[in-house]
Amino acid sequence: MGGATGLFTVYDGQTLRKGEHTVSIAYSNYDRDPGNMDFTEIPVSFQIGLSNKFEIFYNTDVWRGVKVNSPRNISGTYLPDSVFSGIGTSFPAMILAPDGNLANPFAGLAIYRPPGTQAVVGFPYTGGSAGSFGISSPLAPGALFGFCALGTACPALMGPAFAGGSNGSFFPGVGSATGGILPGIVLATTPLFNANNTPAGTIPSSFTIAASYNPDAPLINKPWGESYFNTHTGGFKWRWTSNESAVGAGIVGAYRWFHDRPNSRIGELFDGASPGGSRGDFMGTFFLDARVGQHVNVSTNIGYHWNSDIKADIDGFSATLLNRPDELLISAAVDFPVNRWFQPIVEVRSTQYIGSRTENAFENNPWDIIGGFRIFPKRWYGFSFAYRRHMNQQDSGSFDNLEFTGDATVLCRNQVTTGAPACVPGVITNPSFTGTPPGFLLSENPHGFIVQAFVGRRNPRLVDVVNQFANVTGLVISDTAIVLPCPAGMGPRAGAVCNDATTVTVATTAVDPENDVLTYNYTVSGGRIVGTGANVSWDLSGLSPGTYTITAGVDDGCGLCGQTQTRTVTIAACDCIPLCNCPTGSISGPAGVTNPGETMSFTLNLSGGPDVTYNWSVSGGTIETGQGTPSIVVRTARENAGQTITATVALGGLDPACNCTTSYSESGPVAPAPEAVLVDEFGKLPNDDIRGRLDNFFTELSNNPNNQGYIINYGTDKEIAAREKLITNHIAFRKFDRTRITLVRGGDKGEGPSTKLYRIPPGAVNPNP
Repeated sequence: MGGATGLFTVYDGQTLRKGEHTVSIAYSNYDRDPGNMDFTEIPVSFQIGLSNKFEIFYNTDVWRGVKVNSPRNISGTYLPDSVFSGIGTSFPAMILAPDGNLANPFAGLAIYRPPGTQAVVGFPYTGGSAGSFGISSPLAPGALFGFCALGTACPALMGPAFAGGSNGSFFPGVGSATGGILPGIVLATTPLFNANNTPAGTIPSSFTIAASYNPDAPLINKPWGESYFNTHTGGFKWRWTSNESAVGAGIVGAYRWFHDRPNSRIGELFDGASPGGSRGDFMGTFFLDARVGQHVNVSTNIGYHWNSDIKADIDGFSATLLNRPDELLISAAVDFPVNRWFQPIVEVRSTQYIGSRTENAFENNPWDIIGGFRIFPKRWYGFSFAYRRHMNQQDSGSFDNLEFTGDATVLCRNQVTTGAPACVPGVITNPSFTGTPPGFLLSENPHGFIVQAFVGRRNPRLVDVVNQFANVTGLVISDTAIVLPCPAGMGPRAGAVCNDATTVTVATTAVDPENDVLTYNYTVSGGRIVGTGANVSWDLSGLSPGTYTITAGVDDGCGLCGQTQTRTVTIAACDCIPLCNCPTGSISGPAGVTNPGETMSFTLNLSGGPDVTYNWSVSGGTIETGQGTPSIVVRTARENAGQTITATVALGGLDPACNCTTSYSESGPVAPAPEAVLVDEFGKLPNDDIRGRLDNFFTELSNNPNNQGYIINYGTDKEIAAREKLITNHIAFRKFDRTRITLVRGGDKGEGPSTKLYRIPPGAVNPNP
């Protein structure tokens, strides 16, 4: 509608092409809260394309009219120069207490200003009367606020303004107690009666301490206001993606400034001419759209507006009348270009007021739905029509969770008439309520509309160019036949030639009538292509003998539409014969003498030659492990005692014609068979002596861990049983391994009890009793 190229209020991904331009005028109506305000604008805009993806724009509101349907809901109508007929001179309000130079018990407090008590005073208000506050003669409010001594009569004055926090400067006698020039509002009052039951003023029953304002026209103070050529916006739209891409993305940057400002044209701002930021606003938006179908486009925007404050120079002090909120704007749209003449559009947009700002008692973050269509009689001009609805106007459903807090002072809650005239102040606490605040006028008309006409210049459409195919005119390969090399251990027969290289170089020649950029494509029946472009390599390593083809084609954007070329390479096996390559070897056996029953190892060490097989044989013992490998382990037996065992390995896999050594032998001696060793023998002895001899026997066995103990006891059965019990108990007492000792009964020799202690080496035969 205004600004850069787009839909109604959403930027799509399109930009004007270089040299194209558009001028548009629109008539727009929309609704905003608080205040149930109708905004009607006539924006005029101009855009021109500086390149195919970059355009600049300017727009302004030729005319703006603002209608306030609920003036009691906004603070501007409570200002000292806002007068409404039928209620005297002013609405009741909550203001920051006036402050004189003397003691002021109400300094910094929110003071109730009753209806009709504020005289008309023009901006900037400083030094004007703050009103009577409902105090009747002979009393006057000035003494209560420190403008003169108590007991004397003088008026209370407004101002001067002084610095405040994030809510803006403080304006005693005018603005709210939270800050800013706008006062808090009183929506409902309750009458007071004196002792004679006659009216004696009012007290507030529904009010806000903070101001209530509409950020689009925060200072408007009348039911209707209009202005001309006030808001101006200039900026650019920059698309980042290609114009031919189905996805459009980019940014819009703009600066917005206002002709009417507080120091020079405050009256226009009281007419709702604009937000009135003193330094103007910086605006940025990211846009993204996508063509999701032939007749469907989706667009989305996220934008941020850095808005400046409303400031005025009052008596040399730079006062912040209102700290305007920043704006976060999120919107989305779907449009349906049915044909080149008709385009339906649906938009959803939301504005969130964020950042440091003057507190807003009835802040409303609007979101709208807009639906309509565009008509294009020609590419260069057309019309837009749309219905617009404010979806979250402040109706009865908007205040389910609303709560107001804060206390206000009523300056003259009770006026004493006996004795010296006096006022008795009182503190009013905002009553709690659920639902719509008493006295708040609900919004009833969320409807709006857009009518727009636009005309401009459009570049002629490009004529479709028929693409001429690119053709491959030549394909040269370095080899057409490859003879594979001989495998290991083989060599070519006399006169045969084998090619160790299995890589073929490929050179392609192609032409395109339009000189388009060409992409070379190769298809092979085996192997792989290394590299890209017109010159590549064809790696045929690892392939079996056979015939393989390569086909070259080029793509100029059409695909492989033109002529291709194919070449063939034949791979053959070489005529190979075995090569004599005898291995050299040596065999090693056991380093010393092997005891019967133990193992001996034989190892054949080969170097060079082809892969061979191993077949071992031995003259004695048995091959325990390693058959078929270069090393074996032979287990000896008792019957091999005193013998020499010879191990022989026969090699397989060698060419008999090469007369290679095929057999290796080595021998290892076996020690004579060991015999049992008598360690000790004894007859009848004291038990402690026997235990001592057993300890010596255990030591002997511990020194020979692979030997067994063998004990023969002689005597009667009773004598043998007693001797065995003694031995068994002592074994347990010494915690010796019981499995290493064997107890044998030798019978009765008629000589009394006796014992023989034997150590049995491996392979030795146990002695007979």
